[in-house]
Amino acid sequence: DDYQIDQWNDCARLIANCVIYYNSAILSGLVDKFEKENNKKAIDVLANLSPVAWRHILLGGNYSFEDQIAITSLDRLLEEVDPLNDEDDTEYE
Repeated sequence: DDYQIDQWNDCARLIANCVIYYNSAILSGLVDKFEKENNKKAIDVLANLSPVAWRHILLGGNYSFEDQIAITSLDRLLEEVDPLNDEDDTEYE
């Protein structure tokens, strides 16, 4: 019925907004990081990325957070990111 369709659409919109927010937070953090490092080349690469991208996010599957010991901070995650290294790109093709 129409109510279920509306609910489905609302859920899809919520997930899309979460992905965009997550990506925007990552991109903003990376821009800040590379501005501090004065890394213009990395900033230029980031300028061409879209916060709407989702191929790096596994949307299907079963997830368990029971055994998670610590919360991963965004800053710690960003320490490992190098936008000029495209070696890991092949897994998404």
